[in-house]
Amino acid sequence: MNKNTKRKTLRFTAIIAFAVIVLSFYPGIPTLSGLAGTLKAQNTSELAYSLSGNTEISLENTALKNTSSINKANESSDYTRPEDSSYLMVNLRTGERLLEKNKDIQRAPASTVKLLTGLVVHEKLKDTEWVTVGKEVMVEGSVLGLKPGDKIQVKDLMTALYVASANDAANALAVAAYGSLENFIDSANQYASQLGCTDTQIKTAHGLSVPEQYTTAQDLTRIATKFTRNAELLSYVKLKGATIEWTDVNGWKQIREISNTNQLLGVYPGDEGLKTGTTTEAGQCLVTYVTRGDGDLLLVLLGSDQRYKDTIELLDQGLAKIRTRSALKNITNSPEALNKTPGFFVP
Repeated sequence: MNKNTKRKTLRFTAIIAFAVIVLSFYPGIPTLSGLAGTLKAQNTSELAYSLSGNTEISLENTALKNTSSINKANESSDYTRPEDSSYLMVNLRTGERLLEKNKDIQRAPASTVKLLTGLVVHEKLKDTEWVTVGKEVMVEGSVLGLKPGDKIQVKDLMTALYVASANDAANALAVAAYGSLENFIDSANQYASQLGCTDTQIKTAHGLSVPEQYTTAQDLTRIATKFTRNAELLSYVKLKGATIEWTDVNGWKQIREISNTNQLLGVYPGDEGLKTGTTTEAGQCLVTYVTRGDGDLLLVLLGSDQRYKDTIELLDQGLAKIRTRSALKNITNSPEALNKTPGFFVP
């Protein structure tokens, strides 16, 4: 047997051995973080979730899910991807689409609209600028508690927008930047169109359900991708908590301690935040940005009924796919890499 034949045989054997290993662990490989079995899938309000474990009640609250069935599902190594939801995951470093389903279906966006809101108003307002709010802050759902005549800085409105998902902050920013909600909505839709969003129509700055307001996982991925390129906006969504101050119409100083509505912050390795969203029409939505050595993953999930569990499982599968491809590529180039493949990971 000549050297070339031996080399081919060795390479073939290595590939077969690696395939056996992959098949032995997959789909166990996707559960890299080990979090899916420990994080309870809870449907929390946009404003209410507290990092201390306390929950307040707002209009967006719905009943907590039965955790016994969730834990039972987590005992299985098989994961059934959400059937009725839409999602799209991309690796922002390469542009590769890793996972997708129903990405072109129009759905209610809920508070994920606030990603677009921030992008649109950011170009018009300075962080240190003071805003006197009007009747636009009289809105339902998750709110900071602003009243007409209150004065607050833009940076505090942006913090409330992305940490507490405050609807009154969204409206206040929209009017401060464009003079009226109508002008803001026109500009927001133009902005989305310029990003290539062909199936998105925005009717509000905050995302509460109204007729003919919709987006798709694919369009929202375009918006979120643009958002991740703005370091200033990213600094807000990373915050686990914050203190908001403003002066009310009577001249009294108001202070609020707020906590981020995103439960994965500080829990899932590499999570850089982005945006939650929940309404009856939209279901549970979550846009997640994760930076790891393997890649920068952006996952848009719409219409889930267990967004944190689904997000963890999908992210783990995306990371596993990246690592498996890296390992296969290394082994194809060099069979000896089977023993030292940096892309292969077994929990």
